[in-house]
Amino acid sequence: MKKALLLATTGVALLLAGCSNGNSSASKSNNSSDTYKTEMTKGNDAVDDKEYSKAADHFDSAIKAKKTDKAHDSKIQAQNLVKAKRFMNQRKFDSARSALNKVTDQDNGNKKMVSRAKKLTKQVKKIQFNRSNFKADIKNAKELIKQGANDQAKALLEQITTFKGIKGKYYSDLYTQANTLLKSLPTDTKDSTDTDSNTNNDSSTTTTTDNNNSTDNSSADSSSDQSNNPAAKGGDFDVEKKEVDGKTITDSDIAKARQQLTDSGVKNVDAWSDNDIIRAIKNAAKDGRSTVRESDGKIQ
Repeated sequence: MKKALLLATTGVALLLAGCSNGNSSASKSNNSSDTYKTEMTKGNDAVDDKEYSKAADHFDSAIKAKKTDKAHDSKIQAQNLVKAKRFMNQRKFDSARSALNKVTDQDNGNKKMVSRAKKLTKQVKKIQFNRSNFKADIKNAKELIKQGANDQAKALLEQITTFKGIKGKYYSDLYTQANTLLKSLPTDTKDSTDTDSNTNNDSSTTTTTDNNNSTDNSSADSSSDQSNNPAAKGGDFDVEKKEVDGKTITDSDIAKARQQLTDSGVKNVDAWSDNDIIRAIKNAAKDGRSTVRESDGKIQ
């Protein structure tokens, strides 16, 4: 009888112990689940606020509470967005694009971070495109300065220094280069070629007044020398109106057209007057083009 009573008492004790352990495990499981949900929510809220470093910390806490692919991939995404922004601030744009690609390629991540990464990728591409153009303009401006074409160099450099956002962190280094070159130009940036041309014109006028026969000979020689000048046709020069399609042709437009001619291999572009360039721009526009050709400079 005593044995039976002892066995019954032991069984009840074991049953109660088992129930206690089960309740304890269930409680721990519930607590972990609650922590996971809380940290994931906080992480997503941080993503909404674009606080990716903070989001990564919350996703890490969620992983410690409960390991899931969602929490892991969201953490990796947030960390790569932090890296991308740091690389952008350091002007390491290729590295930034690499980090952003990892965000968009993450399988089980946060859709909002994927969308953000795509927008940042477009921004980085635009920055790289602009920087490439600015570097080319600075290089061309240096060559123009060497040739004494200071007006054209000034027009190119002013396009850079007046660009919206040029003094910001993504372009400030190029602004400094362009502005330094701009300040190095003489106050009177009139091209030396124009000054020489005016001097020659004055001499020619004096010769014409003194000797009519010399004028005839000079005109014949001048006509021969101008055979490659697109503005020369029968010795007459038509002054072109600085307007095309209702828009004013600016000095920057003229400088850009000169560069297009140079890039296409046209020789002696410096010999083209602004009037020649304006005519070329207008003829190109008539043909539906924004890029001028050598043939556009001819009087039509």
